Amino acid sequence: MSFQLSMLKILAGQPDGRASIEVVKQHLAIYYSSGSEWPARMKRVASRAPQLDIFGQGLIEREACCWIITEEGRKVLETLEQLDRIVMRAQAQR
Repeated sequence: MSFQLSMLKILAGQPDGRASIEVVKQHLAIYYSSGSEWPARMKRVASRAPQLDIFGQGLIEREACCWIITEEGRKVLETLEQLDRIVMRAQAQR
């Protein structure tokens, strides 16, 4: 699931929310080879949505030349990140 969340995050940061599969792969390679922070964060955030299915839930659309994050995909990503921030703040206050 953290891999799928990473794809949402990458597409959300691209112009118009779209990128070729090659661009997505390049970003994934950089993120996952740059240390443990990114994988740990994505795993933690993804744990908030264990049934995440980016294609089955219509969060990403596939076209011949690119993948595009949908409005629903942006909403799901924002909700998960917001929930993670709330949980992390609560844990820090303990």
